[in-house]
Amino acid sequence: MQKIPVLILAVMLIFPSCLVTKKKYDAMNLQNQKKIDSLEYALDKTLFDYKKDKENFETLLKKNEFIIDSLKNLSDKLSSDTSFLNNSLSDVLAEYNNKQRKLKETEDRLNKKIELINKLTEEQEIKSKQIDSLRNSLEEKQKRLVQLENMINKNKEEVNKLKNIINDALKSFDDSELNVYLKDGKVYVAMEEKLLFKTGSSEIDKRGKEAIEKLGKILEKNTDTEILIEGHTDNVGPDKYNWKLSTERALSVVNILTENTGIKADRITASGRGMHKPVASNKTDAGKQKNRRIEIILVPKLDSLYKIMNE
Repeated sequence: MQKIPVLILAVMLIFPSCLVTKKKYDAMNLQNQKKIDSLEYALDKTLFDYKKDKENFETLLKKNEFIIDSLKNLSDKLSSDTSFLNNSLSDVLAEYNNKQRKLKETEDRLNKKIELINKLTEEQEIKSKQIDSLRNSLEEKQKRLVQLENMINKNKEEVNKLKNIINDALKSFDDSELNVYLKDGKVYVAMEEKLLFKTGSSEIDKRGKEAIEKLGKILEKNTDTEILIEGHTDNVGPDKYNWKLSTERALSVVNILTENTGIKADRITASGRGMHKPVASNKTDAGKQKNRRIEIILVPKLDSLYKIMNE
C-alpha cells in the first residue's frame, strides 16, 4: 500500500529534475520526502485507525449479533411465555367464568334459602303468636279446670254428705225395704214395692209415705239437687200394663213430695220405665221383687260447672 504512492511521487519529482539544479533538486526532494513521509504517516495512521475501527466495528458487530441473538432468543422465549400466559390466561378466565357461574348459582340458591328462611321466620312468628295465644288459652283452661276440679270435689263432698244425711234419716227402715247408694255422681234411693205398694196398686202405704216424707224434708233443704223419680216393674203381665203401673207409682211419689213438703214441682221429673230396666233376673221371685221398685235419683245441679266449661 505504501510503495505505489512513493513511485508516483518519484516519477513526478524526476521529471522536473531535468530543469532544476541539483541543490534545488535535493531541497525539493527533501521537501517531497518529508511530504511523502507525512503522507505515509498519515496513510499508516489512517490505515491503523481503519483497522482499529474495523476491529472495533467487528467486535461491536459481534456484540450486536450476540445481543440480537439474545434478544431474538428472549423474544422467542417471550413469545413462548406470552403464548403460555395467553393459554394460562384463557384457562384462568375459563375457570374464573366457571367459578363466577357457580358463585351465581350458589348466590341464587342462597337467596332462595334466605327467602325460605324469611318465610319460615314469618311463619314461626305467626306460630309463636298462635302458641302464645294457645298458651294463654291453655292457662285459662287450666284455671277453669282447677275450678272444675274444685267444684267437682266439692260436689262429691256434698253428694256424699247428702247420702249420709239420707241414710241417717232413713236408718229406721230395713235394707230389704230401701237402699241408698252412689252411682255416677248421683244419690240413688231405691225403695222396694213391699215398702210402698200392694201388688198391682199405685197407692202408697202408710209406712212408704212416712219414708217419702222424711226424704222430702231433707230434699226441701237441699235446693241444689234435681229429683228424678222412676217407677219400675218386673216382666209379669202385659208391657202396656207395666208401663202404666210404673208411671202411676212414680206420680204417686211426686204427689206426696209436692203436697207434704216445700219442694217445688219444677225440681221433679217423673217417668215410668216398666220392665225395661231390671236390676236383677226376672227368672226368680227374689229377682222380680228387686225389680218392682221406685228409684228416687238425686242429681246435683251443675249449672256452675256448665258455665265454667262453656266459657
